[in-house]
Amino acid sequence: MSTEMNTAISDVSETLLELLRSQVRDTVPSIPSDSIALVSPAEVMQTRGVLLGLSLYSLLPTADYRNELEVSGDRDRGEPRSQPLDLYYLLTAYPAGGETPTARNLGAQHVLGVAMRVFFENGILTGSVLRGALARDQELRLTLQPMTVEDLTRIFGVFPDNALQTSVSYVVSPVKLRSTGTVDRPGVAVRQTDLDHAIPVMEEV
Repeated sequence: MSTEMNTAISDVSETLLELLRSQVRDTVPSIPSDSIALVSPAEVMQTRGVLLGLSLYSLLPTADYRNELEVSGDRDRGEPRSQPLDLYYLLTAYPAGGETPTARNLGAQHVLGVAMRVFFENGILTGSVLRGALARDQELRLTLQPMTVEDLTRIFGVFPDNALQTSVSYVVSPVKLRSTGTVDRPGVAVRQTDLDHAIPVMEEV
């Protein structure tokens, strides 16, 4: 069974999380590593100390393949079929401790700005940045996804006990869920040409 097929989604999440933990802390070293977490807005209420949260909130078929349920692999190399997906993440900064609301919110906005710069500078995820079983020779696009206030309100409206926080959305594409089945290489087929149907010309005697 293909390990990548089972872990592709979680491997992408781990890739983004490790990217934030390593590079955001390069700029803001005072932030503890565990304060940058894979956590939904609802879970933040039960998880103290989160300053930057990353949450997977939607999965959709990749637009380039929207009319196809699956994409065939390279049959000559025995590659399996795959289902390309777009993964949508919510990146949210939460106010840290501070003497005033202004200080707390300025701190959150600073951390969010640093995180956005990290994602901008890593718009193509490939090579050693990728985690888990993701193939190191593939390229995943990490793109800022525009969101309106109405979009954010709908998302946070699912969590009635949580106040709306400053958030941005990113999409990672294409994340391929590979089939666990193997692809049989095509056998030798008989090729029929137009010459097979040619009518012989009778020579005049």
